[in-house]
Amino acid sequence: MRNYNRKDIRRSLKKLKIKKNDLIYVNPEIYKFGNMEDAENRNDYYKAFYEEIFNLIGKNGTIVSNCYSFQVLRYNKKYNNKTTTSSSGNWSEYLRTLKGSVRSDHPVFSVIASGRLKNKICKNNSFNNYGADSPYERILSLNGKILNLGMDPSLNPFKHVIEFRQGVPYCYNKYTKVKNIKNGKINNKTYSSFVRYMDLNRRNETNIINKKIKRMMYKAKIISESKLGSGNLYIYNVRDYCKIINRILTNDILGLIDNKVIFKKGIYPFK
Repeated sequence: MRNYNRKDIRRSLKKLKIKKNDLIYVNPEIYKFGNMEDAENRNDYYKAFYEEIFNLIGKNGTIVSNCYSFQVLRYNKKYNNKTTTSSSGNWSEYLRTLKGSVRSDHPVFSVIASGRLKNKICKNNSFNNYGADSPYERILSLNGKILNLGMDPSLNPFKHVIEFRQGVPYCYNKYTKVKNIKNGKINNKTYSSFVRYMDLNRRNETNIINKKIKRMMYKAKIISESKLGSGNLYIYNVRDYCKIINRILTNDILGLIDNKVIFKKGIYPFK
């Protein structure tokens, strides 16, 4: 693995199409870049990327990321919007603990935001993770950009927004009721989670589909990228990405599933 420093981060980010006031949705796999020479601890990595992104987008820009808490459903835990840790990794934990950051209320599929649009994205959302008035729908409507730090450019949650809109048959809305604590009080609201049927979740299939999406993204020339250490940074417009996903599903409602023989008459969900 190569070494890099903060100046390298700044230089690599400047090569991307990041502008003042941008809304940036960050997908991090920062470990792929290697070792940051001037980092004394783990948080120094996240602080460097956070500050360098904000140097480009300015005080009116916004950074958003996943802040999921899968442990809440998996282990029947209480959810507290302020204190429940993120299962989405250390980057989202760094954002969650930043002074002034705002977290959306979904007890399993929350997002965390910092910057001018944080309240617009994370306040007064609907009860579904990807549906109307979810943080993801709002990022899409606000013409946000996706910045993948080391992560494959085809990977992001916005595919599920279009799957929700298209009503794909391999997903459903899961009833999501947990003990939800907000401002010291029990929040009795019930949420839903748009999720895939577990027996249809196949890793090899996912890899094939992601390669297909990536080919279409490069063909459409929607990706800007730059090198950093041992990895790459990728940025592209949320709407451009969603147009590609929408095109796939409009041509074939099962276009994001490779193995279609799983749908047999009389076997759920094909009734």
